[in-house]
Amino acid sequence: MSLQLLYWLTPLSQSQAALLSLGALITYQVLLVIYNLYFHPLAHFPGPRAAAATEIWLPYRELYKRESLSDLRIRLHKKYGDIIRIAPNELHFARPTVYNEIYNMKNRWDKDYRLYRAFMLDTSSFATTSIAKSRQRRQVLSPLFSRAAILRLQGVVWDRIVDLCAVLKERKSSDLLFGFRAFTTDTITSFCFAQNFHTTLAPDFKAPLIVALENGLPSITLRKYSAAARWIMRTIPESFLLKHGPPSITAALTFIGTLRQQIKEILRDPSVLQNTLHPIIYHELLSPEANKGNALPDETELLGEARVLFAAGSDTVGTALMYAVYHLLQNPSMHKRLEEELHAAWPVLHERLDFEALEKLPYLTAVIKEALRVSPGTPAGLPRVVPSEGAMISGTRVPGGIVVSQSPIFVHQSEALFPNPSQFDPERWMQNDSGQLETYLVTFSKGPRSCLGINLAYCELYLGLAAVVRTFEVRMDSTKLPDLSWREHFLPQFGGKHLHAFCTPRKE
Repeated sequence: MSLQLLYWLTPLSQSQAALLSLGALITYQVLLVIYNLYFHPLAHFPGPRAAAATEIWLPYRELYKRESLSDLRIRLHKKYGDIIRIAPNELHFARPTVYNEIYNMKNRWDKDYRLYRAFMLDTSSFATTSIAKSRQRRQVLSPLFSRAAILRLQGVVWDRIVDLCAVLKERKSSDLLFGFRAFTTDTITSFCFAQNFHTTLAPDFKAPLIVALENGLPSITLRKYSAAARWIMRTIPESFLLKHGPPSITAALTFIGTLRQQIKEILRDPSVLQNTLHPIIYHELLSPEANKGNALPDETELLGEARVLFAAGSDTVGTALMYAVYHLLQNPSMHKRLEEELHAAWPVLHERLDFEALEKLPYLTAVIKEALRVSPGTPAGLPRVVPSEGAMISGTRVPGGIVVSQSPIFVHQSEALFPNPSQFDPERWMQNDSGQLETYLVTFSKGPRSCLGINLAYCELYLGLAAVVRTFEVRMDSTKLPDLSWREHFLPQFGGKHLHAFCTPRKE
């Protein structure tokens, strides 16, 4: 036997094995970078070379450089054009008409797991990447969020906006971002779980649950990229976090515990559902008829749906309402016009005006649409995986398996669609040809995985904005546009002091 063969048959020491493994890993990474740059199907698309070479580039920009992904996308498109490669296997598009090419009822494209794993709710209809699994669960829940159901249950929304107005009357200056989010939080918990957590009663609306939602947003970005962060979140006992964790985490876990307890009680004795004042999500989720022969969701799945519906229903509408009030206060003529329209339609303030009547008010409708356009909503690009046969997007052939996305910001801030897009202009929604703009109002996304609660959201927008403008003389409390600055963490996290305003009850 040769000396060389004898050498290779000799067991490696631990240090030799480690060096060999390290060398193999480095070689693999070098070869992967070369493949990504020169041989990958996306090699000819423009974008930063570092983004094309490695998956590390995006987390480096977001986590280490602390850049808002929304700002980064805008800057990259200005430099590289309408289609950019922002990761080895991902394209982002700037041309606004592309949104409806990616997100539409015809496309049955799965979600990309790399973003949705951050929510750690894999069994929920929102976070599951499979459109087939999502579709079945959405069909179960859809009747509760239909327009007919919202019209029947709009009294729940009215009760919560009355609660908000009662608190605004007692305070001098109020944080209206947190105020509106308290309203939407109490609404969604009342609507979905028949439980009102009374977050509007907290001083300056800083209920622990509201603060937890805002402070917890950066963890979405961290968990998107970090397997270690996801492992820690799954491993650390809740009892330890409840005892030793920061207030934002303990508030969130206490809320989740309340939901879990309600689910346990319902599973133990389904007859308790007969005691709710109105149908809630568990009536549908645990209905054999609604599930059409499919297995009923277990405790984990029920809790996942509950958490998703709560989170989705407590943020976007509150943000849009704040933006609506801010821009009305910045434009006194618009504010006065809306006041006059509301007073004419709603002369007796203590008599509630129903949702259907408010929907018919043209200027109120225009203000709401414009507020949805200018507010950040959900600024994230919602990544979809192109099916194996590939697809034509923006006139370009995209191979199967590629991840594609477009942030709504590139639609709502398009000069081609919305001239002077930075200007708040409700009139753009009142022109004879403005109906075509509806296609490009994508706050709640489009297609089979668009926002399930869109009807409830519009009900909150109409009732919330109408009630505040009709009930109060609202004046700005030294708020400037930089106070509304935000950073993308899937949702916007606001870094300024928000909109503060004085709300003085009107004299009838």
